[in-house]
Amino acid sequence: MRRSLLVRFATFAILCTFPLATAISSPHKIVWKAQSSYPAGLPQLYAPAAHFAKLVKELTDGRLVIRISPGGSIVPSKQVFEAVSTGVLDVGCTWAGWWIGKFPAAVLFGNSYPNGLQMQEMLAWIYTGGGLELWNELYKGHGVVVLPPYGMLGSENFCWSRKPINSLADFKGLKFRTVGIWGKCLERLGARVVSLPGGEVYPALERGVIDAAEFATPAIDKKLGFQEICKYLKVPGIHEPCAPLETLVNENSWKKLPDDLKDKVKYALKLSSFHAINLAMKQDAEAMNFFLHYPGLHVSKLSPEMIKGIVKIGNEELDRYAKKDAFFAKVLKSQRDFRKLVEPYASLVRLPYPYAK
Repeated sequence: MRRSLLVRFATFAILCTFPLATAISSPHKIVWKAQSSYPAGLPQLYAPAAHFAKLVKELTDGRLVIRISPGGSIVPSKQVFEAVSTGVLDVGCTWAGWWIGKFPAAVLFGNSYPNGLQMQEMLAWIYTGGGLELWNELYKGHGVVVLPPYGMLGSENFCWSRKPINSLADFKGLKFRTVGIWGKCLERLGARVVSLPGGEVYPALERGVIDAAEFATPAIDKKLGFQEICKYLKVPGIHEPCAPLETLVNENSWKKLPDDLKDKVKYALKLSSFHAINLAMKQDAEAMNFFLHYPGLHVSKLSPEMIKGIVKIGNEELDRYAKKDAFFAKVLKSQRDFRKLVEPYASLVRLPYPYAK
């Protein structure tokens, strides 16, 4: 009798603990609402965001799901920051340069200015040079947390145009589509700067509303078809040598996330960015090869004289912004100091490309 009671008690204890064990092994799923600032069809802009969301689900075994939507699906593309700040979105996958009107220093994190940091320099500055800490300081008090980039664009094309641009004097009178500090530089050269969303650039060039434009990298520009309506392409994109893609998370959503999931989100960002960088190099090389052989399209490089003049004007504009904004000056100094540290070493070990014979 006593043995029977013990068996029953042990069985009852096992049954009582079974639901608890199940709950521990299958914790409550967290779902985050996310949006990109870019449409789903653009390579290198939306694809890394979707890849990041996929990695998070895999690395967390489904405990955290990021439901990513293309630009404009939930809020307008240029309202992603505000949507993350107010909690309409948990995550925003975007580009810091869009917020220059509210945060002038944001353009430095978007690396959208003449002779900005090269890709490896930018990543090293973000991860080891205090860049990510400054990025978070920029938005402090606005309800967002900045995590490492979910992707990274390589060098943009410098300019698509309907007529040749072979000197700085050729910018005079041109209606030129661009944004940010580069736009201020072009205005000093006599250009009429027009700000247009990416989707409006092609029809504006086609109708002659603008004479020239820059938008993005070779792979993205090829997707948009600029080679169909422009006779001239200028490289390299000295106005934006690379562009970190900004990862914003609502501050309250981030605070509520368990620490182990926070670590996995950060790890997923490293993986998605690494994947994006390597894939973009191949895509951009393929696109540039396509441009070089496209009938009627003339591809040429900026002359040393043009580069020298652009760098000079760019530095003057950066210094002008720095005089008006203390935090801009702080970030600019950090980037310039980091460049002074790493460039002498880089120039010593950098090898010329072993072009195939």
